[in-house]
Amino acid sequence: MLLLLLLALFGHLLLWVALFNRLHALGTPRPLTRALSLLCLVGLLAIPPGLVVVLARGGFSFFPADGWTHIPWPIRPYLAVCWMAVPVTVFPWLWHVGLRREPHVLRAHRSQIVAMTRPPASEEHAQHFLVRAPRNQTFSLDRSERTIDIPRLPPALDGLSIVHISDFHFTGRVGKAYFHEVVRHSNEVQPDLIAVTGDLVDKKACIEWAPEILGELRARYGVYFILGNHDVRAGAEQVRSRLAETGLIDLGGRWVQTWIREQPVILAGNELPWIAPAADLRSHPPHAGGARPLRIALSHSPDQLAWARSHDVDLLLAGHTHGGQIRFPLIGAVVSPCREGVRYASGLFHAPPTVMHVTRGVSGELPIRLNCPPEMAHLILRAVSAADGTA
Repeated sequence: MLLLLLLALFGHLLLWVALFNRLHALGTPRPLTRALSLLCLVGLLAIPPGLVVVLARGGFSFFPADGWTHIPWPIRPYLAVCWMAVPVTVFPWLWHVGLRREPHVLRAHRSQIVAMTRPPASEEHAQHFLVRAPRNQTFSLDRSERTIDIPRLPPALDGLSIVHISDFHFTGRVGKAYFHEVVRHSNEVQPDLIAVTGDLVDKKACIEWAPEILGELRARYGVYFILGNHDVRAGAEQVRSRLAETGLIDLGGRWVQTWIREQPVILAGNELPWIAPAADLRSHPPHAGGARPLRIALSHSPDQLAWARSHDVDLLLAGHTHGGQIRFPLIGAVVSPCREGVRYASGLFHAPPTVMHVTRGVSGELPIRLNCPPEMAHLILRAVSAADGTA
């Protein structure tokens, strides 16, 4: 019976973490989200000792084989739910995460950790105490480079270069100097496009950081952005207008067509579930020349993969998850605010016709990262020829 109760404890942990992850994938107002998050924390921590106290007072023994019959009936349904949570959670995790292999569209991947000098504290923005925590990777930027096969990429766009950055979380807890360095590294690769996928500003006092820092981004064919749920808290319209005034191109709820190497490219934005609507790519008229434009979409959350597939998107760029922010050996990410939990915490995914890249982001509301460094992703798109055998 003791082993069954330990299994129920494991299921209890899985259940409440899963509830927490999916709660933060909803577009509920912030006060309600915070209240429900607190409820999840209370449930996670308080229920096990509470059950032990109830069982102990009832004279329950943890060792008899017929212990189930001695458990008060109001507790039995909850234990049954916890037991069911184990296979329901663990088997999909093993399939999608534990046994996952990189998709065949990933041609090459290089990673370079840049240990940035910790910016000195200043009167303007003193560093948060967490940045000094042992093994904290807040200032260990991963300059990742992924070469990706895009099955319908026009040959003329072969080698198209995109920098994908997300989740700056300007709070004042991390100084400006770090973010200026992130921008410098982004510009250094001289990309064709830069995609910024939301959660830029957390506090109204830091709204002016957005144009000051992100306004330094440079790309041959433009810097495009959408907003996320934290931008809504700070004041989405003000953040949006300040970035647009700086020269960044707003894709929130709309699509635009641009020309790159004499080829049409559609860029679209999806800020759901926090800001509606998403871009309606069905309104895009057929190209006059008959060529199908490449479709690239920016979404704050990877939960919008189904939307991207239904709109025939070739490449979806998303953030929001921070890669879990704290990753455990063997287990990996535990907290990932998605409907799919940790399945799309970070990395590359292929769900035809869409290839999705989920970045770990640049920072976080709390500046703590363990085994999960922040990321500036440089994506190089490659056309797939018939000779490759994967067209």
